[in-house]
Amino acid sequence: LIAMVNTLAINVIERTREIGVLRAVGATRKQVSRMVLAESLLLSAFGILLGIITGLLMGAILVAAISDMGFKMTYFFPWNGIAATIVIGLTFGVLAAIIPARQASRMEIIQALHYE
Repeated sequence: LIAMVNTLAINVIERTREIGVLRAVGATRKQVSRMVLAESLLLSAFGILLGIITGLLMGAILVAAISDMGFKMTYFFPWNGIAATIVIGLTFGVLAAIIPARQASRMEIIQALHYE
């Protein structure tokens, strides 16, 4: 969560001029805030997808390795765990976007255009 807030905050700082141009041509504060939120949700969704795939593969490999050692195990597909991971990951994605989205939406147009 902290890393995601940091990534989004740095991204807002790097795109200060772009945000200023968007605001100058008519984007509302709410639209800028939604843009940061959408970016956060995309990052979260991609991270969740990679995490689930990696976890499932590693779990299957571990079960196969333990079965090969003589301890018979069956692989159980964790539907509830995957659903919980998706909900929690997207919730944290939204929470991580709150501070950077507020920072981006409160940016003054003139100062953003003069940035750098």
